[in-house]
Amino acid sequence: MRKFITQKLGNQLYDLLNKRSLTKYYKIFKPLVNADRKTIVDFQFDKLQSLLEHAYANVPFYRNRFDDLKLKPEDIRSMKDFAAFPSLTREDLQNHWKDIRAANFNKDELSKGSSSGSTGVPVVYFKDTNASSAGKAAHQVGWELSGWEFGMKGLHIWGNPATVNKEWKRLSSKLKTKVYNQYKYPAYQLTEKGKFDELVAYINKMKFDFIDGYTNAIYLLADYVKQNNIKIHKPKYVLPTGENLQGFQKKLMEEVLGDVYDEYGCSEINGIAYECEKCKMYHVLEPHVIVEYGKKITEEEHALIITDLDNYGFPLIRYENGDAGIPIVEDEINCEIQFQRLKMISGRVSDIIHFRDGGVLSVPSFFGSMLLKQINGIIQYQIERTKVDQLIVKLVVGAEFGSSDSKKIEDSLRDYLGDSIRWEIKLVDQIEVNKTGKFKLLIDKTKK
Repeated sequence: MRKFITQKLGNQLYDLLNKRSLTKYYKIFKPLVNADRKTIVDFQFDKLQSLLEHAYANVPFYRNRFDDLKLKPEDIRSMKDFAAFPSLTREDLQNHWKDIRAANFNKDELSKGSSSGSTGVPVVYFKDTNASSAGKAAHQVGWELSGWEFGMKGLHIWGNPATVNKEWKRLSSKLKTKVYNQYKYPAYQLTEKGKFDELVAYINKMKFDFIDGYTNAIYLLADYVKQNNIKIHKPKYVLPTGENLQGFQKKLMEEVLGDVYDEYGCSEINGIAYECEKCKMYHVLEPHVIVEYGKKITEEEHALIITDLDNYGFPLIRYENGDAGIPIVEDEINCEIQFQRLKMISGRVSDIIHFRDGGVLSVPSFFGSMLLKQINGIIQYQIERTKVDQLIVKLVVGAEFGSSDSKKIEDSLRDYLGDSIRWEIKLVDQIEVNKTGKFKLLIDKTKK
């Protein structure tokens, strides 16, 4: 009964409490999941043309870009034309955010956000209420691609101290827990044995249908359960977010907890791509966003270029957000869902190290895919670049990690890196999260 009520009234209640339009956008996006390719493409391009016309008329930054190119919005008649339009960089956001804000929106119509990125310098952005509503609706539709249903009992492992001590104590947050049947556990507290035992006991008591939250928090929970041979209730769905999911993490989560379905979004644009139950690839929520591939980062990886089709207050058009992905060859696997697909979200461009000799090391691809499949007992790792020519490989290891595993790492690093950079391996008890509660794969101290 509770699930039925949540499904029928949950979105409307959210709209009422937050002054949003989630219900409207959900009703627009959901039918397109089953639409044919032409219908999807036509819908997306119509939205793009409307966004470009608005940006030219109301956003000084884009008007100047169009004028510099001697173009008008109506000159962009295809996705090929659109691909020739200059991308929006993080530097553009840092330097021109005031001119990207639409002149026909009042400040109180926009919510302000920031993202630190790889440099630690905040990038300012804004969202209008439609963008926030559309992003949440896309997220809901995306989760449903896994088989998840709104109203299932869920556990949200998330949050830094500020979030937990302030936002979670609000009446609206407590009401959301009751209505949506979604409970919370602070991710930042998972730093000691007693807290893992507490969380396991909570999961066994509540018997959640799904668990979502920070990727590394869920992974460390799964590792703790396996290392200690603990019996734990297995949810139907595990939905990691906030941090890049690597192959070895997904394998352990599925072994210990349940089926894992990844998602992709960013602070600036929510609800971008979600893993599908049917084809096991990431479907782009094309009614909400456009995803393009920019320059090659490695042999397979490309920088992602993303357009939010619903944020008119602060248009993000062909935005290079610093993430990288691997395209899919569309004849590899068929799927009845006709949304564009990504083969893999491979991490942030900031997780890629460029050497003086022109070489490149993609940290998630090498350490997560190539290296860690060959060894035992790696619980967690982090790369710290202390100098331009020096790396420290920090490893948290389990009991089965032995000298032969250490040698494999050393040999692999030596073969791969050669003389490009010096490195050393350090075994540590714990890898710290940052002040937002997130784990960072690469710490680059050479970037100020």
